[in-house]
Amino acid sequence: MNILRSKNLFARANRLLRAMRLEFAKPDDAWAQSILPPLEFAVYASMDARDREHAVRVTQYLQKIKPDASPILLRAALLHDCGKQLRPYKWRERVWAGLQPMPKLEFDSALFVTQKRSPTALELRALHPQIGALLIRSAGGDPRVAQIVERHHQPFDDADAAWIHAVDEIE
Repeated sequence: MNILRSKNLFARANRLLRAMRLEFAKPDDAWAQSILPPLEFAVYASMDARDREHAVRVTQYLQKIKPDASPILLRAALLHDCGKQLRPYKWRERVWAGLQPMPKLEFDSALFVTQKRSPTALELRALHPQIGALLIRSAGGDPRVAQIVERHHQPFDDADAAWIHAVDEIE
């Protein structure tokens, strides 16, 4: 096991411990508000405190390793997991879903937004980038921010989405 992989496992274990109790989460919402415009901050503020804390850590680490990161990239990093807000935060469910093979699912916005059906834990794991992009667009957020969020798990040739994917994997 290389050093990067061992640090990744330590970071994930640390994140799991913090995720067990809501009161352990200490997101820097004031810092996030200084980065996000009001419409996007409203989406961020709707996230669970544990997801907001994770988003801030991802964004601050991204800013540290890529000091020339654009404001759009930083905003997308803060919102990369905003699609998870459609289901109440249950850490046991998230751990279980994380241990399952990633399902191949088609995103149907009407299913979750129009019909207001809560996604299952596996659906949330697979579709939160698309759900998040829809939430950002619906709130009047920047289309490029939404696009990066939508691609952050499958960045292909999108360099901005690849940065978030890489930092998210480390954090």
